[in-house]
Amino acid sequence: MGDSDDSIKQMLAGKDVRPTWFETVAFRSVIGDMVAFNFMQQLPSLVELRARQESGVIIRKDYDLDDDEYGNRPVDSKHVERIATGLYNRPDTPVQQIQLAIAEDTDGEPTFHWEHFSQLSPGVELGRFKLYQGVPMHIENGQHTLEALARTWLRVKGATYGRDAEVQEVLSRAAAPIQILVQNDRDEVTRLFVVAGQTKPIPAALMTALDQSSYANRLGTQVGRQARLLRDEPDRLVYLRTAAKEETLYTTAHMRGYATAMLIGFRDRTPDAREANVVKALEAEAEAADDSTANLNDVLEDVVDEIVMITDYAYDRMPGWRDLRRSPDGEGLTPKRFRSEYLHGSPAGLYVVGAVLGAARFCGISLERTVDALADLPWERTAGKVRKVEGVERKVHPLFDNTLVRFERQVAVDGDIIWTPTTAGGARTNYEAATAAVLKQLAKNDSTFHDMTLVPALVHLGLRSANRRGRPRKTAVE
Repeated sequence: MGDSDDSIKQMLAGKDVRPTWFETVAFRSVIGDMVAFNFMQQLPSLVELRARQESGVIIRKDYDLDDDEYGNRPVDSKHVERIATGLYNRPDTPVQQIQLAIAEDTDGEPTFHWEHFSQLSPGVELGRFKLYQGVPMHIENGQHTLEALARTWLRVKGATYGRDAEVQEVLSRAAAPIQILVQNDRDEVTRLFVVAGQTKPIPAALMTALDQSSYANRLGTQVGRQARLLRDEPDRLVYLRTAAKEETLYTTAHMRGYATAMLIGFRDRTPDAREANVVKALEAEAEAADDSTANLNDVLEDVVDEIVMITDYAYDRMPGWRDLRRSPDGEGLTPKRFRSEYLHGSPAGLYVVGAVLGAARFCGISLERTVDALADLPWERTAGKVRKVEGVERKVHPLFDNTLVRFERQVAVDGDIIWTPTTAGGARTNYEAATAAVLKQLAKNDSTFHDMTLVPALVHLGLRSANRRGRPRKTAVE
């Protein structure tokens, strides 16, 4: 037996027999003094590697400065779910680079082996990278993507039919770009993670335009791109900011709020709730169409056409909108002046218009007639009269006081009192209250709009809960 052991030792002398996680052709480069390896990894094997919590890719959900392990920012499960849903719906979506960090050695043993093939350019080599088994890898960038990949793959793994099988087929052939950084310094690994996590958030307006996998985003973006209100001048629709400034009018996020209000009212308290309710509404319209060939994309196009049509109608009749110039060199209000003079120049006022049209649409009332009625309301920011309220004089807007506008009292040098209109804030409670006030006023002016004040309409708009306790009121606006 001893001779046999000796012969085996001689045969294995100088050979690398340590078990490995994987080995792959890779590119080796240097970032400062830090070595980096870049390669592609099949998604299934990457997920399997991720699953080895103790010795695979370690994703920590806490941060302790005194801990021996590397900290991490909390994983946002909702963000992971959004990515996973996107991957499931479109598994052909390219995956962002996953960046990991490993130490150069563990207890004196090297963590990897590099076999040089050729020099491609100064600082870049081609070769074979081998990672030994048991080496912990710490996430530097892409932790939500990696979690979403794992969630999606485990959902479809082993499927033999249906959508799951289709997604499995695509993901089984897909690969993700991986970068492994060799870094022994724990604090440097943490610094790199912090830097990678400091990317600037995408503005809501741009996210609305970019993420066209969302029906709500597509609805708002397409209405914004097609309505004359936004097309008559090239810069009226804003993509890159959260607010309209100078010669711009509304952002894509504002148009999404306006368009979805016509479809689902204000039942959009979270992005997930908004999307779910939009999809549910589109499904209901597809079913009502009694067309076996109808799908959600077709229904969405029809809804976009309807909203664009009524927005164009309102553009020619609503005060402020009808006064806008129709081209950059034309006569009329500039967008900047319109925003300063009219309440529906603000996002909150725009949402009120959308929700009231949504109530009319729900009740089967003519949208054109509703626009005509809306056009008779006082949308001017400065409209109002000075009254005594609880013994104190103040200027009060006839319809939108303390919802879309409020007045501040100022004393001029000559002693005159000046009432300056300011926004009452864009909070949901304000534009919901303003919508309720408009519905009540329209019904008071014309009984045609009475149904828009009843419980079913306001439940649809999200102005009243469907599960309210006690005896239901006859109207939701009192």
